[in-house]
Amino acid sequence: MANPPKIKDAFVAIHGHFYQPPRENPWLEIIETEESAYPFHDWNERIASECYRPNAHARIVDGKGKILEILNNYSLISFNFGPTLLPWLERRCPSTYQNILKADRDSFRQFGHGNALAQVYDHIIMPLANERDKETEVLWGIADFEKRFNRKPEALWLPETAVNYATLRVLVRNGMSYLILRPLQALRVRPFGGKRWVDVSQGRIDPTQPYRCFIRDASGKKISDRWIDIFFYDGVISREVAFGDLLKDGNAFCERLGQAYQPLKKRPQLVHIATDGETYGHHKKFGDMALAYALKEGFLSRGFELINYGAFLKRFPPVHEVEIDEGPRGEGTSWSCAHGVGRWKEDCGCSTGGRPEWNQKWRRPLREALDLLRDELSSIFEEEGEKVFKDVWEARNGYIDVILDRSSENLDRFFYQYGLKGLNGEGRIKGLRLLEMERHALQMYTSCGWFFSDLSGLETIIILQHAARAMELAREMTNKEIEGMFLNCLSEGNSNLPEMGDGRQVYQRLVKPRCVSLDKVVNHYAISSLFSNEERERKVFSYRVEKINQERMEKDNSWLALGQVRVTSETIPEPKEFFFGLIPSRKDIFRTWISEERKMDFDRLKEKSLQSLGGSEDETAKTLTLLLGDHVLTIRDTFKEERQAIFQKAIQRELKEHFQSYAHLFDRTREAIEALAKEGMEIPYEVRVAAEVTLSDRLLQEVNELKRDFNKTIKRGEIDRIVQEAREHGFQLKKEDSIRILNDVLEEEMEALQRMVTQNAAASPGSIETLEERAEKTIQLLDLAETWGFELSKEEAQNSMGEILAECLGSLEECWWGNGAERKPPPPKFVTLAERLGFNVEKLSKMTGPGISAKQP
Repeated sequence: MANPPKIKDAFVAIHGHFYQPPRENPWLEIIETEESAYPFHDWNERIASECYRPNAHARIVDGKGKILEILNNYSLISFNFGPTLLPWLERRCPSTYQNILKADRDSFRQFGHGNALAQVYDHIIMPLANERDKETEVLWGIADFEKRFNRKPEALWLPETAVNYATLRVLVRNGMSYLILRPLQALRVRPFGGKRWVDVSQGRIDPTQPYRCFIRDASGKKISDRWIDIFFYDGVISREVAFGDLLKDGNAFCERLGQAYQPLKKRPQLVHIATDGETYGHHKKFGDMALAYALKEGFLSRGFELINYGAFLKRFPPVHEVEIDEGPRGEGTSWSCAHGVGRWKEDCGCSTGGRPEWNQKWRRPLREALDLLRDELSSIFEEEGEKVFKDVWEARNGYIDVILDRSSENLDRFFYQYGLKGLNGEGRIKGLRLLEMERHALQMYTSCGWFFSDLSGLETIIILQHAARAMELAREMTNKEIEGMFLNCLSEGNSNLPEMGDGRQVYQRLVKPRCVSLDKVVNHYAISSLFSNEERERKVFSYRVEKINQERMEKDNSWLALGQVRVTSETIPEPKEFFFGLIPSRKDIFRTWISEERKMDFDRLKEKSLQSLGGSEDETAKTLTLLLGDHVLTIRDTFKEERQAIFQKAIQRELKEHFQSYAHLFDRTREAIEALAKEGMEIPYEVRVAAEVTLSDRLLQEVNELKRDFNKTIKRGEIDRIVQEAREHGFQLKKEDSIRILNDVLEEEMEALQRMVTQNAAASPGSIETLEERAEKTIQLLDLAETWGFELSKEEAQNSMGEILAECLGSLEECWWGNGAERKPPPPKFVTLAERLGFNVEKLSKMTGPGISAKQP
């Protein structure tokens, strides 16, 4: 806008609730492949690619799609991230994770209050939780926040904004200052000191100011000296953003929020919305870009000032009191259920997806089964826990410190603080088993388990896995039959898919097979160790497997692998020893005999097994059964996450032989291929397959060499010859692995360039040449990839370039020009590289002054 209107005291805030349910297998502590997220490995990976990462590096582009700036959206919006999502981001998307933390630090410097809010730890529906679970969930959420953001939170996001006064009491008791709710959750308001209440139910509350809500005790009596301030977001606009088309146009988005400003009101106004953070990029493609434009230019050009909730509250405290709507029977209200919190306990009529004739009657049996299980587990926790802890519930509240740091030193501190005096190692293991049981008992209440359309859905199966793990841990400490009671209750619910049956059948079909026992860990280790180096200790997901004895014996073209290993869980470090014997199998590929018999002697096992080696598979199998028992697992019992890779390695020898055969056929028929091509004749199918397999394999070998020695490989020119030959004859090259490696090379080169620039490595004349060389090498890689027809992903390289520009263009004298009076431009190749990566170098030229041209070579 050429002449933006000047609006007095107009503020804007955008809140994003970024969250995914804990998708990890409760035994392996890793996310297994989720086919519904294809082509990504799992939904976390997919949404990170479509939302979390793009918002950490949001593009602002010109009319031609050239990048003008890369913005960290998190630094200019209010946000919360699920505590069970952040550890995944920390491991798998470290640059995104660091940008999230940096955004909070930057906003604290800008506003005096950080953008980040804490969140209830396991995303449970708080009004439906008992008092103890409410307390633990809030304490865990606060502790996780403090560890990551290095400050105390001012506010805590309630899952689904589900609230009642019992929930508010827990928030206030734990020091929370404010809260964000849906406007429909307000009941009535009045000015401070006023007598008359104004009914604002049905969403009629003015969302442009905060309100003070005084806490009520269990009897409903108001407590005048205890309160929490509440912001009710603009529900209409939030819904238009989440479910409409506002994010298709950044200007339309800004214009719509601008319409919420009420010029006749002579007071500061906060126009604010709240949606799932995944709206910006995952639910709405390119929503991250629309948001970036709005934050950087759109709102400011319309006279609005960006702010976060803490800063607004500090400057403009509430002048009105509010009472919240507690919903039917005081069970609470939420932002995604028109029936209070019915969506998470009954067939209330709310649904997501599924067929029109489906129902959600399964929700009530699911809730009742889990409540029954929770109470049984609580009894076990109290009864057994008093033998370990000074105060069992205080110990559970403090267990978050162990979840965040499972080092032996931290375990010592935890048991010193919460354990009974003189507690031995066995007692500590029991304590950890009890606490892990409770951790999974909380995670089985993750709200997503009820949200969607069927009892057999992915999210519901996830929470049932946590229930299964909790029951397994309970079974290890007591003879109580819990699972039967649980399944009797669960069986009252039915899947909408007739083939899935009732709750018991769903559990047996979809949950039980995912349970992990230590013998499965041993089997996975035994088979995978056939193709790995001889490590003394190896991780199998969340287990450490230590090799005590292991040997492979061969005789007359047959072989046998024997082992003695010690397996230790990382969560409950109680070591257990196993023996195994493994042989190849015609039917099962591999068969593994596993025994936990402690009296076994490895030398005797080896001696007896060797006597049967060289005979038939059945003879060896009979001997192993006599020695180790009849517990036998196969490659089908390895873990899904690595099963395909293990199978690939198992047939690698045969594949190499086939590659050699293909290469032999291709090389022998090369002259014939040339002759056929000249005559315009069709190349035989068998020869074409041999050519494509061979050239693809040789391409991959050369690309691996390029990663090792870039200049030598390029000079050799073999990649050019392979690509040219494939083009001439129409051979289809398998490029995926080669492109993946080239993407790695591009990212490594850009990271190295970024280190050189940000560390001021180019401050001397000699190092400028090095910077030029590094940039030229990266340009050459981009040019070659384009020549070869390889479409590289430039996103991470652009992010690195964006960070270089953001950090250096404001102080080029220090970065590239030295401290002298003579003014020098950045290296020309650097500007060319920025152009090749899609940046608007004309803007770069204006920012850096004379001496830079987009037309430089």
